[in-house]
Amino acid sequence: MTKDDRVIPILEALWLAKKALECMPQLPKNMKPSHIRVLHVIYKKYSENGSVRVSDVSTAMQITKPSITKLINELVDIGTVKKTVAANDKRIVQVELSPLGRECVQKYVLDYHAKLADYFSELDQEKYFSMIETIEFVYQSMKTIAKRS
Repeated sequence: MTKDDRVIPILEALWLAKKALECMPQLPKNMKPSHIRVLHVIYKKYSENGSVRVSDVSTAMQITKPSITKLINELVDIGTVKKTVAANDKRIVQVELSPLGRECVQKYVLDYHAKLADYFSELDQEKYFSMIETIEFVYQSMKTIAKRS
């Protein structure tokens, strides 16, 4: 097998993985997949800590603070997130889900993940971990090559 024979199937599988993401449930008007990811992170962090700072979301998602602030402001405009300034330190901005935000997390994350879990449970555990490891390796490899270019 040549090097090129190895690359093409991997790139085709990545394309298929991207297509799989397009099968996710139709989101409400003005909502993007990145919004759902932010809502999910806020939900998880709030469940763990009882409060969430914008910087917590930025760190968890590995996104710059200006980028996450833009996404959070969009979510505030949609009505899914509430922002407040911390009483003890005005520099700290905290975020929490509104009732609509919690509804979105329930429908587009928790319920959807539960449905997927039923199908994914059919996947052998060894194949499951191998797939995750392979995807992470491919991502790191492509990221390294992109930096060198």
